[in-house]
Amino acid sequence: MGIRIVKTSSYLPGPGVDNSYFEDFLDTSDSWISSRTGIKNRYFAKDEDLFDLVERSVKNLKLSQGEMDRVKTIIVATCTSSYAIPNLASRVQENFNFAEDIYSLDINMACSSFVAGLKLINGLIKEGEYALLIGAEIFSQIIDFKDRNTAVLFGDGAGAVLLEYSSRESYFISGTRGNTEVLNCGHESKFLYMNGKEVYRFGVSTMEKAIKGFMDKLDINRDKVDYFIAHQANIRILESLAKGLGVSMDKFPFNMDKVGNISSASIPVLLDQMNKEGKLKSGDKIIFLGFGAGLTWSLAYMKW
Repeated sequence: MGIRIVKTSSYLPGPGVDNSYFEDFLDTSDSWISSRTGIKNRYFAKDEDLFDLVERSVKNLKLSQGEMDRVKTIIVATCTSSYAIPNLASRVQENFNFAEDIYSLDINMACSSFVAGLKLINGLIKEGEYALLIGAEIFSQIIDFKDRNTAVLFGDGAGAVLLEYSSRESYFISGTRGNTEVLNCGHESKFLYMNGKEVYRFGVSTMEKAIKGFMDKLDINRDKVDYFIAHQANIRILESLAKGLGVSMDKFPFNMDKVGNISSASIPVLLDQMNKEGKLKSGDKIIFLGFGAGLTWSLAYMKW
């Protein structure tokens, strides 16, 4: 069994914030940020909280009543929620008046969360059922705007997908290498802390090995993969992965130049943009890859 993506949506709270915004209070510049990360713009929510972003992404799916009736699982992936009880998924059920026979939960594997959510849904829904998977973050509430290493990287946003049960197989792998010191929030400070060099090494070496192992396990040739849709952390990581795999950067779509790093929302936001631009064709072979705090990683192989 497997799952298939039926609809995509996204929401970015405007207006955008370009790199020049940081030049007034940080020792940085547009050229410094863009040359090292590929990021030129991001979005910060002003008068909205995290659930507002979740809500807008669900609204943008434009679900029919028939689709809503078939939703049996709702998962919200996030690492920036200020809500403990009730979880965000339960609020989605309530606010949109979904039926009550729904399994609802929030998950936090940081930047791996969206792909991990795909794996969970693959094991939860049955024939004839739909599921909602929403990735949403509001990093502007937890980044230290005095810290050049993190302030310029992250943004706010949300993306959602409607999934259905499919007889066509989907495949997944995940991993964890616990390390609190490299990337954390709330342990020694209320702000996000990241050792960028260590995260970069992890993103390149671990993910290249994981992707190659995944393809070998599935007996998939790299040339047969249409897209590697990855977490949007840093353009250099994607370039290194493409080089290590021996594939063109055309197979590693990116949008971090426009939206920054939005963790669990980065893949669904990119996916929605590609979908709206007509870049995804029926039967396209896609490897999704998420990697981030934990440290964790999660990969999925699906056909569009």
